Amino acid sequence: MERRSLGYLDPVDPATVWQNEPGEFLPWLATEENLRRLGDALGLDLVPLAREAPVGRFRADLVCRDRSTGAAVVIEAQLNTSDHSHLGQLLTYAEGLGADVVVWLGTRFHDEHHAVLGRLNRSSDLDLRCFAVAIDLWKIGASLAAPQFTVLAAPGDWTGPAAGTPGHRLVAANPGAAPAEAADRPLFGGNPIRIRRLARGLTAQQLADAAGLSRACVAHIETGRSPGTPKTLAAIARVLDAPPGGSGERPPPSPGPSREREGGR
Repeated sequence: MERRSLGYLDPVDPATVWQNEPGEFLPWLATEENLRRLGDALGLDLVPLAREAPVGRFRADLVCRDRSTGAAVVIEAQLNTSDHSHLGQLLTYAEGLGADVVVWLGTRFHDEHHAVLGRLNRSSDLDLRCFAVAIDLWKIGASLAAPQFTVLAAPGDWTGPAAGTPGHRLVAANPGAAPAEAADRPLFGGNPIRIRRLARGLTAQQLADAAGLSRACVAHIETGRSPGTPKTLAAIARVLDAPPGGSGERPPPSPGPSREREGGR
């Protein structure tokens, strides 16, 4: 029987590869190849927009956009174990930059911080998707260090690759697709209202204001907590120029803003 020689994966300390975060790690991460690999793990098609983007007195590490939906993505990197400071920065950048998705990238995460992201993802009043992603480096013998992105925390309806498995995009790759076509593809569970809203560059609050609804009402419908009344869905469809229920007919003109409070505040 032929004897085969195998190599074994050994962990590499990130500090031996990147001496500092802003000067070495962020430029590495912002390259097309490495953003593609991170996006594969998340199920997003990341396009870099800015590094060290100013938010008041602070600066967000990396701002991207999901090419398929137009969603704004803020990435906060931490080349050590998660701490309260970076969690606060992440939420500050999300609010200041109007992010739809936030990604906390680190080497290890405390259970407490993992729990906070879980609670944020379960909140129907927040129009924000939160991810925690671990970055590990491995080598075989004297090989170059190879990075691995592992999603540790994600929205409850996320349908991306399982932790530790090779990534894949949630949206089929088709660079030539029209925005309306891309909006009809599944993302984060495939809620059509959220997909069309993101494709049109609207926040949940903007959609709610334009439709004469509360933000909580829109959030409850997008997360599946409420199916929405025919009147509510017609108001949303009028704003998004999308036929309610896929009937192919435009809804009748709305009599005016009703500020419907479906599902409470």
